[in-house]
Amino acid sequence: MSTYGIDLGTTYSCIARLDSNGNPEVIRNNEDDSNMVASVVFFENENNVVVGQAAKENIETDGDRVVQFVKREIGKRDMRTYTFDGKTYTPVEISALILTRLKNLVESQGNEIEDVVITVPAYFGLEERSATKQAGELAGLHVLSLINEPTAAALSYCARQFQEDRTILVYDLGGGTFDVTVVKMSMTRNEAGKDVQKINVLATGGDDRLGGKDWDDKLFDHILHACCDENGLTPEDIEAETRQDIRSKVEEAKRKLSKKQSAKVRIDVNGSRTEITIKRSDFEAMTSDKVAQTMNFVDSTLQKVPDVEIDTVLLVGGSTYMPMIQNAVEAKFPGKVQQHDPDQAVAKGAAIYASMLVVEESGDTPSADETSSDENPAEKPVSHTEQLTAKFTVEDQTPRSFGPGVMDTKGAKHQYVLENFIKIGEKMPAVFTKTYYPLEDNQERVRLRAFENMSLEDTLIPCVDEDGNPQATDPANNVKLLGELVVNLPPETPRDTPIKVTFKVDASGVHVEAVNTRTNEIFETFLRTESDIDVDNSAVHQLRISAD
Repeated sequence: MSTYGIDLGTTYSCIARLDSNGNPEVIRNNEDDSNMVASVVFFENENNVVVGQAAKENIETDGDRVVQFVKREIGKRDMRTYTFDGKTYTPVEISALILTRLKNLVESQGNEIEDVVITVPAYFGLEERSATKQAGELAGLHVLSLINEPTAAALSYCARQFQEDRTILVYDLGGGTFDVTVVKMSMTRNEAGKDVQKINVLATGGDDRLGGKDWDDKLFDHILHACCDENGLTPEDIEAETRQDIRSKVEEAKRKLSKKQSAKVRIDVNGSRTEITIKRSDFEAMTSDKVAQTMNFVDSTLQKVPDVEIDTVLLVGGSTYMPMIQNAVEAKFPGKVQQHDPDQAVAKGAAIYASMLVVEESGDTPSADETSSDENPAEKPVSHTEQLTAKFTVEDQTPRSFGPGVMDTKGAKHQYVLENFIKIGEKMPAVFTKTYYPLEDNQERVRLRAFENMSLEDTLIPCVDEDGNPQATDPANNVKLLGELVVNLPPETPRDTPIKVTFKVDASGVHVEAVNTRTNEIFETFLRTESDIDVDNSAVHQLRISAD
């Protein structure tokens, strides 16, 4: 089996596949004696780049040549870049190095890796998703699709112990991101008339800049100030090597505090050994605001489905090992909280989903008749993998609202507006089509711009400046310009020429198509991050809403 699921994490990454019995298994990282690979890259020199635990061990001594937490930067408009030995790396390229390490891990054990599904936070927008897919392709992987991390975790749970008609809340606190998703699990009939388990995402929320790293930062500051107090210093007096030493011991201290009431940390400060004792109660007090943040997201997500009763709560992500998290969630959902493979569930679910896609593409999904060897023993046997992947159907939601920027010509003043074709929370793949028209007679071309945003309104007017020119971003509704499609029109095109515009959104991105219905000429693109579009704000290059 050359199909794999990858959990590309902020702090640790994991890769899984289905074994010969159709059960998901994580590929062991024998080099680090772990099921995970640290998402850390060390640029030792121009000829050697190290990824994983060995890279992490250099944070203390060569921190300025180590990159970590890059998932928080991928696909962001303000993302930073990193330069080592005269070469500049983007977050996409560094993520590709981590994915290459996972690929090499599989190949070093004599296995092939071809098709993959990579997980992303449910709250990721198009730019982050496109950048993640690009990183996979840069690593030499064929990315079948992306899947939201909570959905993958629910799929893993469903494969192991499914209970009919269960509504599950997935609380996913990873190293750098937080997602909360409400999932409905039920039985349904597929097109072949076979009973399958359906996973339907009802609501999602979260923050792609909230995760275990924030707890680490609080603990780092606590240890740093304790060292200063013990030695009569200020934070400015602490040398870079000492800071790196503290940072390298934060994760170990946090793990100890998940099992014990206190943990000791020993730090060398200016040649003097300083011992700091951290109480779990103090750690919980200093991070209580972060716990509250996650629970606020839980509340706001539940408000989207007010009539739904939660049957089970799944704790996913390494940060859910912290007792403060378990206690907070248990207090809100007494007796309903479960924790299954919090570090591996996402990768295992992605592996199941990848195999589902391959079976679907190959047309090998067994029919109801094909699964009954008693009735027709001559039929080709159905593999364990096919039996597993044929049992599920997944319906996920759009993470943002999407639509084109067009001219509204009603009234005395023309106004550039964003029409939301597809809203947050619609079932994916989501498709919407609408007909527009050139603004003027004899228009040479149309520059059709696509936007994403966080609004549920049908129409927005925030994406223009005081002169009416479209803007790339708008903080109020988090409007972002994703890209544009240039539609060339033949000479003497009248302004009443219908231009049919279609948006299609799936887990991997947005596909936009424009059709000149007079000539049947089709213009289409699969939109990716476009940070430097040649913005031409001339009104004559716009589409208008109505033919009047």
